Amino acid sequence: MDWQDESKHHICLVNIANLSSGPTETMDEEVLHVEAQPAIAPQPESDNLTNNASFTNNTSLAHTVASPAPTPAPAPSRPASRTPVPPPVQREQREKKDSLKKREAAAPTANNASTTTSSSLGKRKAHQVHAYPSPQRYNVPPPKAQDFEAPKDDMMHVHEPNPLWVPGEERQLYKPIDLAENKKGYRYQRAIADPLFSHKQYYRNTSPKPHGARLSFEDADKWMHFTTNALMTTNEKGWRMVRANVCAREGTLYYEVKIRKGVPAEGPDPAAEGPQPFVRFGWARREAPLDAPVGFDGYSYGITDMRFETMHRSRPGKFFHPKKQAKNKAKSLGAGPTPVVLAPEDQHVKEGDVIGMEIQLPSLSLQQKVVSGVYNPAVDVGDGFNDINAPPIPGPDEQVPDVIRDRIPVAYKGNSYFEIIDHVQTRPMEVYSDRTTNLTTLSTQPGATAGAGKDTIKQVPNPNHEHAPLRTLPHSAIRVYKNGKPIGTAFENLLAFLPPASQPSKQHGAREGGFDDAMTGYFPAISCFFGGTAEVNFGDGKTGFWAPPAHIRNTKVPVPVREHHDSTQDVEMRDAPPGSGGGGGGERGRQQGWRPGKECRPVGERYKEQVAEDVVYDVIDEVDFFVQDGGYEGKAGQGALDAGEGSGGRQRSRLREE
Repeated sequence: MDWQDESKHHICLVNIANLSSGPTETMDEEVLHVEAQPAIAPQPESDNLTNNASFTNNTSLAHTVASPAPTPAPAPSRPASRTPVPPPVQREQREKKDSLKKREAAAPTANNASTTTSSSLGKRKAHQVHAYPSPQRYNVPPPKAQDFEAPKDDMMHVHEPNPLWVPGEERQLYKPIDLAENKKGYRYQRAIADPLFSHKQYYRNTSPKPHGARLSFEDADKWMHFTTNALMTTNEKGWRMVRANVCAREGTLYYEVKIRKGVPAEGPDPAAEGPQPFVRFGWARREAPLDAPVGFDGYSYGITDMRFETMHRSRPGKFFHPKKQAKNKAKSLGAGPTPVVLAPEDQHVKEGDVIGMEIQLPSLSLQQKVVSGVYNPAVDVGDGFNDINAPPIPGPDEQVPDVIRDRIPVAYKGNSYFEIIDHVQTRPMEVYSDRTTNLTTLSTQPGATAGAGKDTIKQVPNPNHEHAPLRTLPHSAIRVYKNGKPIGTAFENLLAFLPPASQPSKQHGAREGGFDDAMTGYFPAISCFFGGTAEVNFGDGKTGFWAPPAHIRNTKVPVPVREHHDSTQDVEMRDAPPGSGGGGGGERGRQQGWRPGKECRPVGERYKEQVAEDVVYDVIDEVDFFVQDGGYEGKAGQGALDAGEGSGGRQRSRLREE
């Protein structure tokens, strides 16, 4: 064979090797170099033995590429090529990694809370677990110049093709657009960058206009429409819901609802065809779905306008008067609450009616005992407030309630938001809310069960239930008033809401157990059906409530307008009458001062407290992160003194190190 035949035969072998290798793997430079050489000088025999031994012990993909499958034997007329076979190339083993699906499905544990998960607006990259409870910091880009500006006003879109008008008025209801809506396991709050909070990544809470207690645009179904003051809402679809921006956590709070469009003033029309407008109202937790009415599941308590009934777990009920504590306990156990018989004029909630919603909750310290499983009714006989109804001071052996807020700042449609992993429904609550679960077959003692397998409910909800989500709060109730007249109690022994009764979504990367983020509780909620329209009053307006009960503290009652009265001035305020239970009435109320316990207060007053609490928590988080960064004596802490750096470079370097 001459040199031309030998070269042709070598090229044929190289082509066969390329075809057999295929596009499955990318070869490194060394393998490509071996295949590109027309001829390689033979190496010493010892080197060949070494390479062959290593190849035998560790079969690699590189050898598969460099040494293809045996080719068919050449024809007898062609002698075998004398070109030496290239030695096998040793390639490093590839590191095996889990697939993206497996990594996303891996739930975080208590020992590894640094879990990466994709959110709807940003990617969470949490840090290591600290020795004490502390909020997590994330790898986020430094704030831009526009992030330090005041929040932009919400954009409102006119309903199409025909505007939605407020009944009897020349005001329209609009649909908010370009908002980060609370859905898919996430919750959003407006944020703003503040140079005073460099260690907590600059961002803190904020809110656009209107300021005050109102309905939340972010915490509403996308089909809800609002007036510009966010106090009136409607919906042209099926049942949809909106929650307020105020959360009831302890004490007694009150708000009012006025029906603007619903059941006609003369009563339901039996000849009406098609869907009619209806409204429901009440109190709902964050887990309650927004595409359902108030009272749909176990996370909300509602009142219907039709037939004026209570609604919980999609089951109607009646108002009642709580049973009085009898001296004989045997008689008191057998006596149930007295049902309320509604007068004929109170059979429905009609257009123009004003419904007062009052919620009573025990102190947070008592609630903490309930959810922790240490509540003892023989010892904890009160509602948790002391003699003067002020917030109790925890004892030396009691755990101090802590507020931990895991939030990541994200940008969306020109606005800055805090993205928060929201609470999700737990399995015991799903069984409790299921239509097949009949609580009447259960007892207050273990025995009967509901559900199947490990998801059974052995007892009705009570303060010492084995499942934390089904523990109830003693001294809690929801009372209802109509046009200033008390109707009765709608619910009592409400379900607890503090973690672990409320659980964040672990699928989205929440830490094990969950933490109280100061926005866990019961929110005023309104749901509308096919054009039903309602207006809320949280008591912080100039005219106060429309039809308040006598015991509401500092209720503003409009004074008769004089001819020379200046309408731009605040309306004069009258206190509740003495002896009616209001803290503002009489000398006794003035001596006792601030009484957030058993005293009934407007929801609008709670909004101001909520803002103050948020400022305090922001300062505490900044101090916490400042200490973690080493303080003034540490390297990272010195960045707080260098205002010129601005972007927190040292802080970000610490994030990269962790």
